[in-house]
Amino acid sequence: MNVAAVIISYVASSISAPWLIARLYGVDLRRAGSRKLGGSNLMKTVGVVPGVIGGVLDAAKGFLAVYVAGSLGLSVETQLACGLAAVVGQSWPLFHRFDGGRANATGWGFAIAADPIAALIMFIPILAATVGTLIAKPRPTRLVPLASLLSFGVFAAVIWEQEGTTPAVVAGLTLLGLVVLRRITAGVREDLATGAPLLRVLVNRAVFDRSELQERGLVAI
Repeated sequence: MNVAAVIISYVASSISAPWLIARLYGVDLRRAGSRKLGGSNLMKTVGVVPGVIGGVLDAAKGFLAVYVAGSLGLSVETQLACGLAAVVGQSWPLFHRFDGGRANATGWGFAIAADPIAALIMFIPILAATVGTLIAKPRPTRLVPLASLLSFGVFAAVIWEQEGTTPAVVAGLTLLGLVVLRRITAGVREDLATGAPLLRVLVNRAVFDRSELQERGLVAI
């Protein structure tokens, strides 16, 4: 395991492209919209094109961490660790007081680099949820976050079916765990301060990526 490469991946991924892009427009994502440092919040608060660019750059973190490590001839274990470090950097960035985005895009980028076939399959629930959200009236707001979570579970399951228990499967399960952990811990103190039941807070956060403040309409979705 090349520890230096893993650390570099984390530090590099701690740079938030959506936050930087938003600042160019005079917007602080920490205080705007859903207050998340991600492409979706950038899209809603600044615009579609900047949001797409920010999302692609976030995905590139996970992809490049694995790809560059592989290009340097590092071991598979190190490649996967670098990709996971990029996810950690996006979720708990060094330069943003360890309070970052949800790492969905970074996780998808990691998945594409780690196992393209499994990554292709993992996008099926996301595509279905996106289509359902666009055609349903009234438009559901929980479908895509649920599908995003499901996609990471699908990724790990597909690799396990293909390869059995391998480092890639362990990495896939770790990725799923990191995504859930980030959802649960992001601003959870604010939710608990409302007096809402702990179980409801945890379920809404883990499954639907929805804070209690968003449930009450105090923060944008």
